[in-house]
Amino acid sequence: MRIGAVVRAALVGAALVLSSAGAAPDAGTPLTGTLAGGGTYLIRPGGGAAVAAVALWYRAPSSGFAADAVPGLGRLAASAIAASKPVTGTALSQFARQVGGRLNVTAYPESVAVSVLVPADRAADAVRELTRSFFAPVLTEAGLGLARQNVVEAGVIRGYDHDAAINDAIYATLFAGGPAKIPPYGSSSSFATLSLDTVRTYAERAFRPANAVLIVTGAVDASVLAAALPGREGAAAGVETPLAETLAGAAGPVAAPGPEPGFGLGWAGPPISDERAATAFDFIADYLFYPDTGAVQKAVRNSGSTLVGTFVTYHDPGVFLMTSTGGDQVAVRSAVDTALLAIRRPLAPAAFEAARRQFVYHILSDDETPSALADTYGWYAVEGNPGYAPGEGGATGRYLAAAAALTPEFVAATAAKYLDRPGAAITVAPAAGNPK
Repeated sequence: MRIGAVVRAALVGAALVLSSAGAAPDAGTPLTGTLAGGGTYLIRPGGGAAVAAVALWYRAPSSGFAADAVPGLGRLAASAIAASKPVTGTALSQFARQVGGRLNVTAYPESVAVSVLVPADRAADAVRELTRSFFAPVLTEAGLGLARQNVVEAGVIRGYDHDAAINDAIYATLFAGGPAKIPPYGSSSSFATLSLDTVRTYAERAFRPANAVLIVTGAVDASVLAAALPGREGAAAGVETPLAETLAGAAGPVAAPGPEPGFGLGWAGPPISDERAATAFDFIADYLFYPDTGAVQKAVRNSGSTLVGTFVTYHDPGVFLMTSTGGDQVAVRSAVDTALLAIRRPLAPAAFEAARRQFVYHILSDDETPSALADTYGWYAVEGNPGYAPGEGGATGRYLAAAAALTPEFVAATAAKYLDRPGAAITVAPAAGNPK
């Protein structure tokens, strides 16, 4: 699953995934195939509300390709393209407003995504506008100025998210180098000296058509492909190669500032290619930390604390982490430590089967919207294993097959294998004089 949300797709809706734009398939086209331009597509017809989500996902470090990383560069570049007015037509952001849609730019350590949620009858228009904007991008000083203002404001707002700050500290401690070490949000200071040429150089590499995953979900069919533009002639070919993530190894507890007490724990987990182990950690996160039903959540229900735990399925390695803020932190830490020790031992068969049924129910019931489905397919595609995406293949798909193959002994052994390794520990104590 993806950080910041429980990203499991329900087996409903429609999804179309392409690694590059091309001609529309005819009525006899199979549900999965190869486009004339070398890309691939997956079509998942289905019903639902009369809305569509159209998204472009890119595997690209959001802090840039250069050695001197710039936090938030990917988000800034994508936002600048969306805000820039082309020679003819309107900016992507303006198009979204005109059709009553919603534009969203998101960035993660290893990827950048741009999505538009629109009425279903404007899905083809959204495909056209999104591919036109990014497959032949125009960047203007005015668009960069608007993007810089919006991205900096988003970073300031995020600064009030105490759990997010602990997350960033976990990644910074856990990794010695690579995209995961750098926060995907920038600040006015990090953008102060960035020129339009610097942003354009990043965009031309990160957002080239061959590096794109185009996703369309919702009340759509394959006809929307006809609107996808091919991009500029001679554009650099090839999907971006993942940059290496380097773990930091053993480290002592790290103190971080904050307005209220809190802590965070993180470990490197299995890569996305190890499907059974990655699914085991999804199960562990669900069993311990799922809202309301997680074993730790129930144990600390009256603590007054906010507790979040998840496994983030990355290319290599994944990250298992949890954060807690406010309330009775002593009680929360005790409950967390007890649970993390207990999960290294096999659950009783009856308890395990009940937990697995609940886990599968959450897979089938969470995030049924077109936007959530697009996020799921996009995330697993750019991390290198689209066929493992929850929901792909329906009830006989690889994700649910991996869930069915879990055993109490395998889950316990996988937990011990990774949780016994060095991790990151963050502690937050309010400054002296803070009433909290």
